Amino acid sequence: MSGGLIKSLFPLLLHFTINYSRTLSTPLNSSMHSVNMKHILKWSPLQANCSTVNYSVQFQGEYELYKLNGTWVNAYDCQEISKTRCDLTHDLASNCDYSIRIKTNCDGKKTWTHLPATFNRRDTVLLAPKMTVNVEGDPIQVGFSTTLSDMTVNLKVWKEGDEQNALINVIRSYPYHLSIAAHRGQEKMCFRAEAVVEAINKNFSIDTQCIIIPEQTSDFVKPMIVSISVIVSVAMAFILGWSATHFGPQIKQICHREPIPSVLIDDWPTNTPILCTDVSLEPTDPLLLETVQANGTV
Repeated sequence: MSGGLIKSLFPLLLHFTINYSRTLSTPLNSSMHSVNMKHILKWSPLQANCSTVNYSVQFQGEYELYKLNGTWVNAYDCQEISKTRCDLTHDLASNCDYSIRIKTNCDGKKTWTHLPATFNRRDTVLLAPKMTVNVEGDPIQVGFSTTLSDMTVNLKVWKEGDEQNALINVIRSYPYHLSIAAHRGQEKMCFRAEAVVEAINKNFSIDTQCIIIPEQTSDFVKPMIVSISVIVSVAMAFILGWSATHFGPQIKQICHREPIPSVLIDDWPTNTPILCTDVSLEPTDPLLLETVQANGTV
């Protein structure tokens, strides 16, 4: 019974083992993407039924090949990782041909995939930085937008039609910005730059820009505006002070305050008022006199 079961399962196990080994032995699709001296190794994920899978990257340069008997060096940040990319910018630090390989670990089974060709960082694609010229302020501001950190920019500036007398300005460090004191009122100033990556001895040019440099009027307009503002403020203060001095009494008479009637201030009486008759006064009204005599009071 058990022997028959094994015989019936054997073809299935053999088929699974062959397919499993064949799948792991299939190399990954790997490639190097290098732009502006940033080197990124990428590869396709392993197409296999693995409960866990991770990758490790190694490289071998001329020094490791000839001086260290063909040893391989582990990429520092790319050991037993699950993602399918590795940043080798800081590992590939020499201008030599590097061999690169990827180790795949699928449930303990390990296979290697080599990059189809060696990589040299001189093969990096350099993208020319964008040059911006701001002529609004004084001095003129020239800047370069780039992701490169190891670059020297040689900036050439001249008056249009007079390139033989151009001035060369050297910018050596990030953020690659320069202030230039230019003569304003000229028709046009031209700017052209050449960027040099000394580490790989490669250079590239940046398109020429010729820009009209307007007259700098702010040195005259701003003080004039400030002076006018001060004069107007002083004049308004003087007018208001003089008006208050000369027209103050008239304004008081026109806008005098009426006294509040006492009836609105005093409280209403709470008791009935008592009428008193002054006996020192003799009544002249006949009716009042008869009333007084009837009451016995004279």
